[in-house]
Amino acid sequence: MIELRMVTSDCSKKLVKDIIVNHHSYVPTNASVGRRIDWLIYNVIDKDSFPVNEDLIGMIGLGSSVYPPPKDILTHVKMTKNEYRTQFNSFANNWRFCVIKHIKNAGTQILKQFRNNAKVEWKNKYGDELKYIVTFVAGGKTGSVYKADNWSLIGKTAGLPKHKSSSMKWDSNVSLKEKFVKPTGENKKMIFIKSVL
Repeated sequence: MIELRMVTSDCSKKLVKDIIVNHHSYVPTNASVGRRIDWLIYNVIDKDSFPVNEDLIGMIGLGSSVYPPPKDILTHVKMTKNEYRTQFNSFANNWRFCVIKHIKNAGTQILKQFRNNAKVEWKNKYGDELKYIVTFVAGGKTGSVYKADNWSLIGKTAGLPKHKSSSMKWDSNVSLKEKFVKPTGENKKMIFIKSVL
């Protein structure tokens, strides 16, 4: 049985960091900005045994959405950039999903629990109604687990050269101007979205 447990303790936060740094294939960093809720993923083999027989099999995280939004997100949700800005906290980003042990059909079970938990915990922690979860897939991955859970593949990012990105959250106005790089089509990521209404 797959079970998601929300990360709250320093010990569980360290487990999340270790999983990402040691096992995430194309973005092995634990750094994030803005809102964030993470879960550890367990495969509970025998709940009645003492101690409980279970394996830690990964982590999944939810965080602040992206800004500025890719055009394909705006098109899909039928919003202008300004409307998206006013609804920003009703969007979240599945910022990491890292499984370290393969279990058949676990991916869709994890994503279903994640979606159900995300809506409740987003409201509990931040007071906002979560309407959409967005995720970005790159690094040679196909997004098959999201497709199996009926997420919509809505397009691709414009793509920036490696190590040439900037962030409206991380960088000041001055450094944004200095770091600005026009999209070149390299390192595109697929964009998936799922309504959690």
